[in-house]
Amino acid sequence: MSGDGHAHVKVQDAAIERHSLMREEQYKHFRWTNRTVRSSMWGAAIIPVGLFLVIYANQNKWDWSGKRKDQTLSK
Repeated sequence: MSGDGHAHVKVQDAAIERHSLMREEQYKHFRWTNRTVRSSMWGAAIIPVGLFLVIYANQNKWDWSGKRKDQTLSK
């Protein structure tokens, strides 16, 4: 079967290779700018702390276990 000329050949595209190399070496060219600091703060501090505060504030307000249609969900 392998003699029928349908070998698995990897076709290389210069644009894909350039993009892959850029992504692999991105850490070499990274700089802290106002934009990267802002996005890092949003992703690492502001959003997680905000989610924690919302969840913590609503943690003991609702009781979902064993409730029927005519019963209230609030504790």
